[in-house]
Amino acid sequence: MRQPYTVLVFLFRTTAGLPEYAVFQRADDSHWQSVSGGVEEGEDLETAARREITEETGLPAAAPLFKLDMVSGVEKSCFAASKLWPENVYIVRKHFFAMDVTRDQAEIVLSLEHRDVQWLKYEAAYESLRYDDDKTALWELDQRIRRADLPTP
Repeated sequence: MRQPYTVLVFLFRTTAGLPEYAVFQRADDSHWQSVSGGVEEGEDLETAARREITEETGLPAAAPLFKLDMVSGVEKSCFAASKLWPENVYIVRKHFFAMDVTRDQAEIVLSLEHRDVQWLKYEAAYESLRYDDDKTALWELDQRIRRADLPTP
């Protein structure tokens, strides 16, 4: 059963000394986002993040995973599984991560969840995102990369 937590992972790579970010176009509503998904029973946040990367991109997800400071939430009614959650759960926490896939030479293979992926510089990636909390997490990641201050994996 899905737990009342969500993980979001920004994949990034360095090209010509500058970071690029992968943004994915959802198949259901055409909005652009990072890799995202639920935390299944028995999973911790990192395990769920790595599983979602593999499911949505086909990448092995073995690269270092960085937990960002950004945490937000969304009302539980957005999820079908919410009917199975305790009555006192109101907000599903969103935990943000980043993964550096610069060394991975594998090509992204999209799941049915997405119809397109683009590698974009920060400004274009930021503007493509729909939700403010996604934009805040991307801003944090970009700042950390530029300052060489990624959290310890």
